[in-house]
Amino acid sequence: MLPIDLQILKYIFFEKPIYTYKIRPQFNWAAYQELTEILHLDNEEPNLELTNLQNIDYTIFDLETTGFIPEIGHEIISIGAVRIHGLEACHIDTFHHIIKPIRPVSKATLKLTGLTREQLADGHSFVESFKHFIEFSKGSILVAHPAKFDMRFLQSMLKRWKLPHYDQAVIDSQTMAQWLFPTKRHQLDPLLKQFHIEKRERHHALNDAMMTSELFFKLLEHSVQNGIQTYGELKNRLENTKKARKSK
Repeated sequence: MLPIDLQILKYIFFEKPIYTYKIRPQFNWAAYQELTEILHLDNEEPNLELTNLQNIDYTIFDLETTGFIPEIGHEIISIGAVRIHGLEACHIDTFHHIIKPIRPVSKATLKLTGLTREQLADGHSFVESFKHFIEFSKGSILVAHPAKFDMRFLQSMLKRWKLPHYDQAVIDSQTMAQWLFPTKRHQLDPLLKQFHIEKRERHHALNDAMMTSELFFKLLEHSVQNGIQTYGELKNRLENTKKARKSK
C-alpha cells in the first residue's frame, strides 16, 4: 500500500477526476433531485431538548466502507440500521442496503465485510441508498459507535456528490459508555462482552447495527438510572464528557 501522502496525491490528480466523471450522469437522475430536495427541506435537528428519552425514536446505524479516509476517495459500500422507540426493545424495524461503489474494491475489504463483487455490482447507488436511509430514519435521533467516524464519512460522501450538508441529531454511544463506565474499554467488542450481548458476524452493517442497538438500549437504561430524563440532559452530559476527555 502506498504511503498516505502519495495516496492523497494519487486521489487528487488521478482518481478524483475519474470519480467525478463517473458520477456526473447521476446528477440528472430523479433520485438525485429528490435527495437534494429532501436534504434542503428536512435538514433540521428535531426540537427534542425537553423530550423524555423514553418517548424518542432512535435509528442506530453502521457503515461498511472501503477504507478509513473518505477524503481520499474511500466509499460507503453498505448501510445497516435498526430503529427503536425509547426503551421498548420489542419495537424494531431494520434497514440494510448494499451500495455499488464507483472505484474497485480491494480483496482485503471483500474479505473483511464478506461482500462479493457480484453483490456490490448489483447494489444500489449511494444516492438511492441514502435517500431511503433518510426516509427510514426520519423523525428519529441517529446513534452510532463511534458517531464521529460514521458522520464524517456521510458528510464527505455528500460533499463529493455535491449534495447539501446533512444536519441531524446524533448520539455517540461510545461517548455514552465513556461517561457511564470511565474505567472500562469503550470499543464495541469489549462492551458487547461486558453486557453479555450475543456476538453476530462483525463488519456486516446490519449485524453491527443490531449489536449496537442492544448496547445502546443498555446504555440508555443506565442513563435513566443515573438521573438523565430528557434528550437535552443527555446531550449536555455527553458534550461535557467530550470536553473533559479532550482536556486530559
